[in-house]
This record gives sequence, structure tokens and C-alpha cells, in this order.
Amino acid sequence: MQKVAIVTGASRGIGRACVKKLAIEGIKVIANYNKSQKQAEELKEELEKQGIEIDLYKADVSKREEVKDMINYVLDKYKKIDILINNARNITN
Repeated sequence: MQKVAIVTGASRGIGRACVKKLAIEGIKVIANYNKSQKQAEELKEELEKQGIEIDLYKADVSKREEVKDMINYVLDKYKKIDILINNARNITN
């Protein structure tokens, strides 16, 4: 059975690299982003060109309700979460 991973802060930097590595390894990835929608969509398109699909999910991980909604989305759709990479950071400036 395919593993399921959530990567927060997935649209740039280390998070983006994690998404690519996991997805290439055959893991179903939910790439979380908050403010970097364009970069997240570019990542999804880049992987789709390689025949790899990921899910994008917009949520501010500093807000409990948004995190709950994201978790519920993943559990409803995939019935499990095998891997969680908490990479997001809160930038206040």
C-alpha cells in the first residue's frame, strides 16, 4: 500500500526538496503551503511533467483550525498519514 506524507512549507527550499524526493520514491505527498501558491503550483506542474501527482493544500500551520482541516482532508481522502515533515516556519515580517 502506498505511503502518504504531509510536508508543511512545501513550496520552497527544504520543503520543496522533501516533496520531490518523497514523490519520486512513490509516496503520495500532500504539499502544504500558505503564502507561496505560485511556487506550489509550479512544483506540482514540474512533477506532473515527470508523471508524478501530488496534492496541494493551503493552510496556515500557525492556526489550529486550518491544521485540523488539512489533517481531516488527508484522512478522508487517503485514510492515513504515514509521514509528517514539519518544515513550515512562521514569518511575521
